[in-house]
Amino acid sequence: MPLSLLQVLSAGLLSTLSMDVLTGAALRLRIVAPLAPQLMGRWFASVARARPIHADIASSPALHHELAIALPVHYAIGVVLTSFYLWAMYQLRWSPRSLVFALAFGLCTNLLPWLLMFPAMGYGFFGAHGPAGTRLFVSSLLSHAFFGLGIWIAVRIAGIS
Repeated sequence: MPLSLLQVLSAGLLSTLSMDVLTGAALRLRIVAPLAPQLMGRWFASVARARPIHADIASSPALHHELAIALPVHYAIGVVLTSFYLWAMYQLRWSPRSLVFALAFGLCTNLLPWLLMFPAMGYGFFGAHGPAGTRLFVSSLLSHAFFGLGIWIAVRIAGIS
């Protein structure tokens, strides 16, 4: 049965929201130490301006409304990645309701920050040279596991089978 646009959008938004809520809880428990969302907004804006590479994104001039830039782009990426997950599961004729597949996919999405975003921000592969006080590798690993868990939850809530 084909999926509706509403189901796909709902699943993407819910999976990303799950990632954010669980990462926020892990942050309060001091399990993770990610980048400030404002730096994400600054980097997204620099990508839109065709200047994605920085020696240190934190040293780049601050922009107005960095958080207002970060949130919709973050959620759009979550919707696109969740859509890709659903498309792949249907192409392979595998169940999108599988916790193992959803978690594996969520963990695979770490390739984006580890190999693209962190190096472009000036923090090296896997975020190995992130700002003092951050733990980019572990923070990303856990956040993207939360994203995979969020996909698993969202697929069930959105009625996708």
